[in-house]
Amino acid sequence: MAVVFSMRRLCAPAATPLWLAVLLLAVVAAGWQTTDLVAQRPTAPGPGPLWISESPLDEGRRLLLVVDQEARHAAVYHVDAVAGTLTLKSCRNLHWDLTLDDFNAQEPKPDSLRNMLQLPPAAGSR
Repeated sequence: MAVVFSMRRLCAPAATPLWLAVLLLAVVAAGWQTTDLVAQRPTAPGPGPLWISESPLDEGRRLLLVVDQEARHAAVYHVDAVAGTLTLKSCRNLHWDLTLDDFNAQEPKPDSLRNMLQLPPAAGSR
């Protein structure tokens, strides 16, 4: 019995690093497991979140609108798939645009709508 006891004492310390290594590998492998597909993962962080919208213009061309939400800048591009070009058409800081109370080029303007809503109901309109 004394021989078995001494053999167990010799084997236990030698097996400990092996079990620790297996446990460490299992924890690292579990950390790498994800259920997201590559296309569903968020993009790498950049200078700010971008909002991008695209729509068709005409045959072979598309309109691309890019808005930097943090910097409040917008850019408009034309994408020509046939020629393989991306052309910047307009770019601006939206800060001052977004401080306006209203800006309409045609009627009904916001003030007109507000005034119509504040008028008392006409007699007999029920």
